[in-house]
Amino acid sequence: MKFVNTFALMCLAFASSKAMRNIPSRELVKEIKIGWNLGNTLDAHCLDALDYAEDQLASETCWGNVKTTPELFQKLHSLGFNIFRIPTTWTGHFGEGPDYKIDDAWMKRVHEVVDYALNTGSFAILNIHHENWNYAYAENLEPAKEILEAIWKQIAAEFANYDEHLIFEGMNEPRKVGDAVEWTGGDQEGWDFVNELDNLFYNTVRASGGNNAIRHLMLPPYAAGAYGGAPDHFIYPENDDKVIVSIHAYSPYSFALDNGEGAVSTFEDASEIDGTMGEIKKFFISKNVPVILGEFGAMNRHNEDERAKWAEYYIKSAKSIGVPCILWDNGIFEGEGERFAIIDRSQLKIAYPKLVTGLMRGLGEYNYSIPESDIIEIVEEEEPSVTEPTIEPITPTTTEPVVQQPTTNEPVPNQGATTLVDPTYFTCGAQDWQCKSEKSDICFSEVSKCWGSGKDAETCTKISFECSKIWN
Repeated sequence: MKFVNTFALMCLAFASSKAMRNIPSRELVKEIKIGWNLGNTLDAHCLDALDYAEDQLASETCWGNVKTTPELFQKLHSLGFNIFRIPTTWTGHFGEGPDYKIDDAWMKRVHEVVDYALNTGSFAILNIHHENWNYAYAENLEPAKEILEAIWKQIAAEFANYDEHLIFEGMNEPRKVGDAVEWTGGDQEGWDFVNELDNLFYNTVRASGGNNAIRHLMLPPYAAGAYGGAPDHFIYPENDDKVIVSIHAYSPYSFALDNGEGAVSTFEDASEIDGTMGEIKKFFISKNVPVILGEFGAMNRHNEDERAKWAEYYIKSAKSIGVPCILWDNGIFEGEGERFAIIDRSQLKIAYPKLVTGLMRGLGEYNYSIPESDIIEIVEEEEPSVTEPTIEPITPTTTEPVVQQPTTNEPVPNQGATTLVDPTYFTCGAQDWQCKSEKSDICFSEVSKCWGSGKDAETCTKISFECSKIWN
């Protein structure tokens, strides 16, 4: 990790702003217990299936989740969660340059959901998530800078008077999508790209007025990774004590995220968690740089007892180095894709009480319990066989290359006719998202096998691109 000199704009007047405590981020994170992600909701995007010109708000539910309510956050807050990350995709919701004006209805809806979270007395994190314009390649840099600056100027202005409970996160897992180094720590091109956009986000918000001069900001290293070159080449602003590093870690990968042949359903080896926390401590905590683990989780394999053990160990380990964690929840309980849901968002009931209890035990709350009235039983399907992660790009915490599926609106280079994967993967109906998700899972498991077999990077990358065509 490197430091760069900055000049924080700390002298603005806050006459029209809500009172904001001027405390460093390392003190703020001490107030955060544990958090929850509103996944696959405001970050969902269905550009090929929806008419965004007709209805800007339909995307919130286009990946299958219900419309978000205040009661959802109230219930989670009552169960012990006090920070909510609100992943938000802005692509499809803004106009042409140079203004890139965000649609009024979309901004209003995002504002409403942020208020839902903050009105519980909790913290909230707002970001930009599944964007298709910020892939970390040099040729994308200048247009990406133009869009990022315009979008963050508008978001920062919208929430300029909010206090320290609202945190801005510049990007989600910025990386070279589709490249051999996508999930392996990056390269110089990727590091430079991410650092430049991080710096632009930082300066844009700081200069935007109101409380934003001292707002707490989250900056990710390349792919929000804690391994490889990502943390070592990350540039952290100097002379500003209100910046938090954003890290994602699904550890151990074989237990938490892997849907292929290497997946395991028992938590027996904690060494990868120990390694992740060790890297975070070495690169950041030891240098007095605060960190939030903005995404972590272990998907459902019909193994709640094991996930409860994992949860307690993971949170206890993170707490020991002063790092609060935010659980990923994509609203999915069963099926062949990623299964990270913990709460039924319609009935506001917890499906895995042992898992949640494990999280709280990791915080030292050994008398924690969930009322029976807040628990729902999920009808379990037969455990899925070999698949690979989909939809929500997530950083593996191993150094083994894993190529992840590009999101549905991401451009795919022309590789000619599809010849490297099973043609039956492309038989789903145009709007049969469940079918596409299942076929994509299986296809991307072949990508993982390709990397593991030692085949050349070009072949594995081509397979990845062909798998992504399932979503066309």
